[in-house]
Amino acid sequence: VLPLIKTGGKRTASSRHVIGEEDAMTRPWMDPALPIDVRTELLVSEMTLEECALQLDQPRIDEASAERVRHGIGSVILATSATAGNDAQPASSAAIVDNLQRIAIEETRLGVPLLAARDVIHGHHTVMPIPLAQACSWDAQMVEAGCRAAAVEASADGIRWTFSPMVDVCRDPRWGRVAEGYGESAFLAGEMGAAAVRGYQKNGDLDAPDAIAACAKHIAGYGAAEGGRDYDTAEISVPTLEDVYLPPFRAALVDAKCATVMPTFSAVAGLPAAANAELLTGVLRGRWGFDGVVVTDWNAVAELRDHGIARDGAHAAEQCLKAGSDIDMVSGLFVATLPALAASGDGSVEAALREAARRVVRLKMKLGLFEAPYASRAAPPERTPHLQLARAFAARSSVLLENPHGTLPLRSDARLVVVGPLAEATSELFGTWTLDGIPSEVTSLAAALRAAHAADVQVLPPSSEGSALESALARADVAVAVLGEGPEVSGEAHSLAAPHLPAEQVALLDRLIGAKPSGGVVLVVISGRPLVLPASVDACAAVVWACHPGTEGGRGLADVLLGAAEPGGRLAFTLPRHAGQIPLYHDHKPTGRPLGEYYAPAPRDDAGGFADAGARGRYLDCHGSPRWPFGHGHSFTTFRLSGASVDPPGAQAADEGIRVRCQVLNTGTERPGTTIVQAYVSQPVAELSQPVRRLAGFARSPLLAPGESADIAILLPAHALAYCHRDGSRRVDGGKVMVWLGIDALCRGDGAAGPIEVELPMDGALRF
Repeated sequence: VLPLIKTGGKRTASSRHVIGEEDAMTRPWMDPALPIDVRTELLVSEMTLEECALQLDQPRIDEASAERVRHGIGSVILATSATAGNDAQPASSAAIVDNLQRIAIEETRLGVPLLAARDVIHGHHTVMPIPLAQACSWDAQMVEAGCRAAAVEASADGIRWTFSPMVDVCRDPRWGRVAEGYGESAFLAGEMGAAAVRGYQKNGDLDAPDAIAACAKHIAGYGAAEGGRDYDTAEISVPTLEDVYLPPFRAALVDAKCATVMPTFSAVAGLPAAANAELLTGVLRGRWGFDGVVVTDWNAVAELRDHGIARDGAHAAEQCLKAGSDIDMVSGLFVATLPALAASGDGSVEAALREAARRVVRLKMKLGLFEAPYASRAAPPERTPHLQLARAFAARSSVLLENPHGTLPLRSDARLVVVGPLAEATSELFGTWTLDGIPSEVTSLAAALRAAHAADVQVLPPSSEGSALESALARADVAVAVLGEGPEVSGEAHSLAAPHLPAEQVALLDRLIGAKPSGGVVLVVISGRPLVLPASVDACAAVVWACHPGTEGGRGLADVLLGAAEPGGRLAFTLPRHAGQIPLYHDHKPTGRPLGEYYAPAPRDDAGGFADAGARGRYLDCHGSPRWPFGHGHSFTTFRLSGASVDPPGAQAADEGIRVRCQVLNTGTERPGTTIVQAYVSQPVAELSQPVRRLAGFARSPLLAPGESADIAILLPAHALAYCHRDGSRRVDGGKVMVWLGIDALCRGDGAAGPIEVELPMDGALRF
């Protein structure tokens, strides 16, 4: 997929700021022959305290007047509201950015370029599936390619900084921003987040004209908001912070070299992250060696007063700056208060102010903005490969939850009735945080089926009932119900107390099932969050899950239903039976009275109900197992795993981890296919109680023909084997761990190999 993404065109002559001999003498920091650190120091030493503070100021675009740019602001966010992901926003364009940039370059004392930022979350003009869907692809290469495409398009509009990826682990589907992240696994979120950073930043080639700075957000624990209520408090223990919420940030910042990071709005242990020196300076800069930029979230500096930890704006700004925050998004308090505080004789404020300005200036130099500040290009980027990628991505991220009778792929002669509130959806397929998508480019699932399917396709309004519905179903073989939720109920500030299908959709599904079409009912769920599905889903012939799939989502899903593409996805989250089970996730602790409900099949009585649930589980009225577990998903064929083994000690360096292997056999008789082999680990004896098992590695098999097998090797990296100890350090112990290999978290039956006992070759010195 990566070769599909072409880089953007070269800068035109007008896009490059030509440095003359006089410039080089009066502004030596403009000399590209000098090292960046030298240039940065030359520039910051020339700045007044106010000019330093202005570099830390980031107003919204509708408040970034020519006069403010002329005054010397450092960056601008191309948004007009705090919840831009759900509000209409002005279109981005190179002309708007270049007009402001020309003022910054030509009409300010120091000629420092402006840095334009925008929420490019899952695509720009070409919208990829939402991040939660991307995680379901379990395909880091495709995530990287999607973000590379987004960077190419966004940079052509003058955007050189995005506030993505969001690597918050989320175990609560009530939280609307679950759509923006990569699911419940710290390991999977880290792999996907690091891939996104590589895509945006062109694998470290930041000064390329089509690279944009990425921003890992929101460190740390935003996804743990109580009750799934956005912005609410999170109470997180040190071991949980270290083992669940911080590792994805380390993957993005340390491994992938993400240029910037954003602290969470919320208070963790009573302290908002923007003012948390232990986190921003101790962990980020001290332990991890992060030397990039920390940008606060929208108005977060001012909100310290609402949290009740700041007397006034100056007190809030001082706390955030000293804690390690560099850029103040939209509150204006840094520039309004910090120069006066520094001038009053507080040397610590001046030192912190100049150090923050150094980091901002260094980022601009790494982006090449001093040499090529303008966005103009000889030609707009070629988007055809991006649209092709988006279509493949939609198929790769769709999850086939059930297909017991082989109903999918649909027969070429099957007559279809397509119905449901999302059957003819177009822009709704974008999902949340789509600021620059092009609705006219979207083909609905119903239209895509009509265009590609050989047999008759009838499309009914979702309100169909009575004789009209019966008549249509009598002429059809299969009913395709397209249900779920639109983006208007997911994303920021869009939490739900009850993440269910709406009652009218359940009623429609029940009517379809009750009509008993000869080929059954195929349910397609399109959503921005995990949903609790009704019991009637058990009567469906097939169930496909697709988080909002983007510009090419209709065609990509049609490809899956018709068999032109494999359903390549596996769940990046757990789907519960009942909302009362939330939060429900695979890597839970055993407790002192372990029941193992997550991994146990729910007992059934003769009538199909739960048998004596209260005697067997934590709840009296519901079994504790999920409806579908983490990692679940079918292919159009079946597989068997066998021969689990571990490479001998010394096969790789101890600081790399361990490598496990197994054989995968396509046991089907008709179709080739691929599967994802997932590796889970547990540590039976440790200083602190560890999860019963947690994801530590995975690999996609090659395309296997019926009867064909392949050896699969999976590296379990050392950081995935580490855990937080009683002294608060996160390190890897020597000793035994158990490794399960499976095609989902249950690691059961033919879809499992192991468990195997592995002796770790570590001595406890390896820390993270």
